[in-house]
Amino acid sequence: MTADLRDRQLRQCCDALDQVSADAPTLCAGWVAHDLAIHLWTLKHDPLSWPGIALPALAATTNRRADRIRRRWSYGELVARLRAERGDLACMPFDRFGGHRHALGEYFVHTQDVVRANGLRQEEPSQELEDALWLRVQVAARQLLRRRSPGLVLATEGGRSAHVTGRTPMTVVTGPPSELMCWVYGREAVAEVTVRH
Repeated sequence: MTADLRDRQLRQCCDALDQVSADAPTLCAGWVAHDLAIHLWTLKHDPLSWPGIALPALAATTNRRADRIRRRWSYGELVARLRAERGDLACMPFDRFGGHRHALGEYFVHTQDVVRANGLRQEEPSQELEDALWLRVQVAARQLLRRRSPGLVLATEGGRSAHVTGRTPMTVVTGPPSELMCWVYGREAVAEVTVRH
């Protein structure tokens, strides 16, 4: 079921990319829409670029390979190619064992990067999507924030909560899972959450 959600979210991301120009802003610092589309293509197809995404020392290789993609296809062609595919991400080969939620989260956050930076209209997330994002955001928070947050609890208005780190002092971040995803992935300025220390 989550594979279907993942594929739908990829299409929604492509819908957002189609609504803006290649040089439209995104919430990713220093990236325009074309850069974001190239990033998604890279995650799906270019293993030689992956190390430079995580390791600044190898970023020059990733940037050179991104420039090659930029020259090969126009922005519109690249988005059309992304839209024609399933949402699997080759850089996450074991994601299927986690219900495809890592890729779902990746597409969701990058959709928000385009939508919110450009004031695009979007549908409210379905309950099915919120439920899948709740499962993903707990894992993502542990991976991304474990060292930065001495004590962190994620909570929803519906009463669900997850202790990401158990130490004190404790920060409680409350909101819908979709907004918690934005907050956990570093989009704090646009995430509609309540943070209580």
